[in-house]
Amino acid sequence: MALAVFQVLALLLIAAIVGMGARRLRLPYTLALVVAGIGLGLVHLPELEGIHLTPDLLLAIFLPALLFEAAYHVEFAKFRRNAGVIGLLAVPGVVISVVVTALLAWPLTAWAGLELTLGACFLLATMIAATDPISVLALFRSLGVNRRLYLLVEGESLLNDGIAVVAFIIVAAILGVATGHGQAHAVHGAAEAAWFGFKTFVWMAGAGVAIGGAMGLAVSVLTRQIDDRLVETTLSFVLAYGSFLIAEHVHASGVLSCVAAGITLGSFGSRFGMSPATRLAIADFWEFLAFFSNSMVFLLVGLELDVPALFAVAVPVAAVFGALVVGRAVAVYSLAPLGPRLGSEPIPMSWRHVMVWGGLRGSLSMVLVIGLPHEWAARDPLLLLVFGVVSVSLFFQGLTMGPLLSLLGLRGTATKQDAYEIARAKALMATKALAEVEHQADAGLLQPATAGRLVALYRQRKETEKARAEALAGEDLAVERLQDAALHLLVVEEETLRHALDEGTIDRDAAHGLFADIAARREALRHGDEGPQALREAIDLVVPDVRGPDPEAGRATDPGAE
Repeated sequence: MALAVFQVLALLLIAAIVGMGARRLRLPYTLALVVAGIGLGLVHLPELEGIHLTPDLLLAIFLPALLFEAAYHVEFAKFRRNAGVIGLLAVPGVVISVVVTALLAWPLTAWAGLELTLGACFLLATMIAATDPISVLALFRSLGVNRRLYLLVEGESLLNDGIAVVAFIIVAAILGVATGHGQAHAVHGAAEAAWFGFKTFVWMAGAGVAIGGAMGLAVSVLTRQIDDRLVETTLSFVLAYGSFLIAEHVHASGVLSCVAAGITLGSFGSRFGMSPATRLAIADFWEFLAFFSNSMVFLLVGLELDVPALFAVAVPVAAVFGALVVGRAVAVYSLAPLGPRLGSEPIPMSWRHVMVWGGLRGSLSMVLVIGLPHEWAARDPLLLLVFGVVSVSLFFQGLTMGPLLSLLGLRGTATKQDAYEIARAKALMATKALAEVEHQADAGLLQPATAGRLVALYRQRKETEKARAEALAGEDLAVERLQDAALHLLVVEEETLRHALDEGTIDRDAAHGLFADIAARREALRHGDEGPQALREAIDLVVPDVRGPDPEAGRATDPGAE
């Protein structure tokens, strides 16, 4: 027990150090964790021996936290507006991707010297069909992807995880391979296989969503009856894991149940029955739990990778990866144009390219293959293929997403913002240095001539960098920075109000009204993510310009540079 606790603490410390390094080097955090895990595996530290990523560990502990945290923050109104195209990509899109990938992988792996049956190729395709909701969202967030494109990828990732698991269970059952999700089912003929697959899919998907939605509504009603952020946070924890485990117990989809529960509580329960203080506490709790799970999963994935064995099957891995990309491309390019017919806005062609290449694979694929029975002859080659494809996807696709976004013109704002923030930081540095020079001069620590030269230097540097920051900001970026500053100040207001409530300066009823006002302003600012015009409207509503006539009013200013 003590060793297990030590191992968890050691991995968390490593994750924190890797996170700091990844931020400094501007590397995707998940990729850095995998590299760190591979390094730990090569070093063979005795203290980390015996720790492995097992199916039970991921499915029962890590996966519900990751899914619930992402689903909780999905805004249902925006999700609903894009539900048509998200549903197309997550359901028929997964089916198309599985079929195309399997039919291509079968002859390609044989050509590469690895003999697999067609059934094994279909099972392989289901294991690598789902895009990873951890890797791709962290990557897109760091690269400044358009908010609607982010939502499309996020929504599809949340749903296609569940659909891919259902497809995996159906194919495994038809092949007679035990997976721990019900009994293997021997079928005879295509018609019987199709009927078995249909009824299994309807039960697992339908029951999973129904269980999660019902439990989410029940907890939403319950939270309305109480006002205790610790109790309500505990209820959200019970909801996430309870919805997953109950659905799995009745052989429904725990993944879809957990997602449905998270969306219901986040979009309905948080507004229907939670105070602003509770919403903040729950968001902070799940943000940490997701960080913990994310760190553990990707470090353990790195520890599991057998690099020499993967190099030995490099050609078959490359063949399967190519088949996977083709399958993903067929699904996206064929289904995306149908979105407007289901009420969704059209998806630009450049976005479709990003959705194809941004479909990174991750830990779920590896856990599904780990869960295959050891006595099955195809398990070992499938294990190497899945681990290899996931590795290629994380590193090759992950590290080339930035250049692709730049090539397609979808990363301009992020690049411009980097230059703006560098100039702003230099202005802040010069301001602080100038204040220190003046302080030392007043204290008599610097002679007047020396102080004069330093003051002139830093004053010129400050004005130069301020002017550069203002020029780089432009109208759109200046509004975005105002949004960031306004959101930060709302946090300050909220913390001050909570302190006043704790000190008894204000009573609970009056504080609740003020908390509600802060929450309303925060929600209005966050709704501005839908586009530049929506952001300007939100800013004008929440941060009206109350200044009098000012000849400088039209200039883009930076509140942090003074």
